[in-house]
Amino acid sequence: MKRNTIRPVIIFLIIAFVIAVGISVYTYTEPKLTLFHPDKITNNFAHMDQIFPSRIIHKSTTSYHYFKNPTAIPTSYVYDGQDKMLDEFLTRSKTTGLLVIQDDTIVYEEYFEGYDASTTATSYSVAKSFISTLVGIAIDDGLIESVHDPITQYVPELRGSGFDGVSIAYILQMSSGLDFTESYDDKSTDAFKMFDQMFIFMQPLDNIAASYGSSVEPGTQFHYASINTHALAMLVRSVSGQELTSYLEQELWQPLGMENDAFWSLDNHGSELGFMGLNATLRDFAKLGSLFLNKGQFNGQRIVSESWVTEATTPDADFLQPGQIDEDWGYQYQWWIPRGSTRDFAAIGIWGQMIYVNPEANMVIVKTSADKDFKEHEYEAIQLFRTIAQEFKTDK
Repeated sequence: MKRNTIRPVIIFLIIAFVIAVGISVYTYTEPKLTLFHPDKITNNFAHMDQIFPSRIIHKSTTSYHYFKNPTAIPTSYVYDGQDKMLDEFLTRSKTTGLLVIQDDTIVYEEYFEGYDASTTATSYSVAKSFISTLVGIAIDDGLIESVHDPITQYVPELRGSGFDGVSIAYILQMSSGLDFTESYDDKSTDAFKMFDQMFIFMQPLDNIAASYGSSVEPGTQFHYASINTHALAMLVRSVSGQELTSYLEQELWQPLGMENDAFWSLDNHGSELGFMGLNATLRDFAKLGSLFLNKGQFNGQRIVSESWVTEATTPDADFLQPGQIDEDWGYQYQWWIPRGSTRDFAAIGIWGQMIYVNPEANMVIVKTSADKDFKEHEYEAIQLFRTIAQEFKTDK
């Protein structure tokens, strides 16, 4: 190429790059700025496929439908020594749906803010409990030898990162030691910056996950870092040889008899956002709770081993016990264990998304919300759920 033609080509490429970045900034920034807008948030949480790229998870060919027996549930409960009202809490916590299932029967189901039983609601970190379950299934299927294996035995792309040599168990427990900051009150933390990396600078989330180093010795302390769960999503993809949604559809969505199509949000390179991104109806979310309530079986079919259900919901280190992470919570394999637990546990996502399981009452409760004050309402929700469960216990 002649020298005088090189400069125009370079200029053209620079202009094209600037235009491409400008388009990506525009297409991402506008939804980002309005995602949590008070006038749009509830609608956005029901239409996340209009904000992020997504991939469909197809409903089951043999849908399972819960029985229905509408029953009165408690309208009041006690929290922090004060009498509280159900309706007031649902309003205060910006609830969009509340579903109560006892003995595989829907006893209460109400929707708010334009949601209904067919609404595909977002789940945020509730998705983490689905990822954890897929890891358990992969172990059951012999695709992973042990939860104590280093993740880099199966995901070579993470070698040289803070994940190198770290056991799958430590990553499940959020004790990987990864140098990743996550605070929802500080937009300068890694939890926020990685979205700019993905949707403005167009970096693959897999590469972002591999870019972090370590800050502490793995297995020594709880440090919540959502990027851990994306590493687990990479693990599931690697050992199954399938996209995450395909493996989820095959191993959970079809055998659990999911009634509706769902979808998982993606980065711009087609990888699922493993730490959030799963969007489904409340009844279908409830079926993960029912699976764990029934110790890994659903509708007469074994889907994940009973040993995994027990292991995944039983903290096995002192620093993971209820009350050690903070005054209210313990943790194990992407499941939260509330203070005062009598074997109840929950999948929890920011902005007030919850799947709560209470084995003593044979009960599953699902709550979706658009609650900016979610953190101060999480344990109160547990106390409400426990009050509902107590009402239905057969041995009360």
